[in-house]
Amino acid sequence: MTCTDTTARTAAADPGEPVLRQMPLTRKAEHWFWFELGPDGERIAYACVMQCRGFAWLEEIAVHPDHRGRGLASRLLTAALEKFGTQQVGLSCEVFDPAFPVHRPGLDADQLHAWYRRHGFQPEDGRNLTRPAN
Repeated sequence: MTCTDTTARTAAADPGEPVLRQMPLTRKAEHWFWFELGPDGERIAYACVMQCRGFAWLEEIAVHPDHRGRGLASRLLTAALEKFGTQQVGLSCEVFDPAFPVHRPGLDADQLHAWYRRHGFQPEDGRNLTRPAN
């Protein structure tokens, strides 16, 4: 798997401020965005976008429960749309179902749909949403 980190490894001006990173995985046509926090670079939020034939698909976006409510998901989505906004972007809007009891779910289905609509996504069917190319 070929990985190329496209961000500088510089410390945040404020050590309490998360640092946005991104990296394409060229073999899989994936592009990862994430926030790191602290001197050890703990990953506290991430998003993954798949690219195929001029279309981008938001695979997943998640924020650690301890770091929710700080706008990190919006910042991740904005970074993804800046990178792939010249293409149509789609997603399957499903509520996070935690696989492990230590995780807590985020927004409910109505809140999640409203959040994506605020970011320019429109319903395509019951659970898929798309955002037109810029």
